[in-house]
Amino acid sequence: MSLYRSTYQHWKGKHQGIWYRRYAIAANGIQSAWSSKWTRNMVMAAWILSVVQAALLFGIGQLLVKDSVIYSLVEQLQPQLQVFANGLMSWIVAHPEISVRSIYSFLFYFFSGWMSTLSLIIIALIIPSLISRDLSSKAIIIYSSKAVSRFDYFLGKFFSVFGVLCIAWLFPVCSAWLLGGLLAPDWSFVWHSRMALFKSAAYIIFAASFLSIIAMGISAVSVKEKSATVIWVVLWILGNVLSRIGAKTESWIQHLSFNYNLEQLSLKLFQPKNELSLLQDNVPVVGNLLRGLPVDRFPMFQSPQFAGAMMTCGIMITLAIIILNWKVRPE
Repeated sequence: MSLYRSTYQHWKGKHQGIWYRRYAIAANGIQSAWSSKWTRNMVMAAWILSVVQAALLFGIGQLLVKDSVIYSLVEQLQPQLQVFANGLMSWIVAHPEISVRSIYSFLFYFFSGWMSTLSLIIIALIIPSLISRDLSSKAIIIYSSKAVSRFDYFLGKFFSVFGVLCIAWLFPVCSAWLLGGLLAPDWSFVWHSRMALFKSAAYIIFAASFLSIIAMGISAVSVKEKSATVIWVVLWILGNVLSRIGAKTESWIQHLSFNYNLEQLSLKLFQPKNELSLLQDNVPVVGNLLRGLPVDRFPMFQSPQFAGAMMTCGIMITLAIIILNWKVRPE
């Protein structure tokens, strides 16, 4: 007599669709990244910076409160600095639709850019667990036997990197904006600063998506985990060096740095040059202070090379996809 029933038995389990399989791959990648102590420390540092940004926004909001500590500190400044500070605070109170928009735009332009450095470090920490480890352990065969296509596999790995970057980059920036709005003395701050949030989110979502695909391509180059990290760091540092060389020689060399291309996108979205012109035209104190200064020499006040940056990003993404399609295939 057979130990198992040979008659038909209806399966009573819960059906899980293809998106559950993709979620399982992404969740496993995030869990693997989170198991690293250094990754957790980098994420914690990102959230600490988010609190610092919110505190800075709170301090700016206190410029509208005459009984605040900031007002008492202004009274202790030198006469010339008092004139500048009082003029600036009076203008902020009189024109919040311009002052809040411009100040938030500058602050989140710098904040989003600084946070990108932490994100690049995090990618260097998690890049071995993306595809290199699967290639070395022949895990692609196992994925294929579970009715998971290469597209599903790539999509799950993409969301594993993108999810970590959201936790360490997008969410802290959005939380700083939200907390700064909640601590503001006037609810109009939330409305006047909305563009800073939209621009930050658009920049980070594109940058995180771009870096996720590039990281996947680099991780697929070698089956050795440490080699993938070395390649990522070398390309990062080499790109920054070429960007500085291109600034003094041929401008197209700068686009070999993915960091430079993302910076051009940030300049296009935040438009600090236009915000500075708006301040000069509407704030006499700022206009008098900046009159005659060569602000155009600063990279952030130059016209962004947006078309070239986007074209180079497209080429980099295409190369990463070609590498993935070539290296990641069942034997």
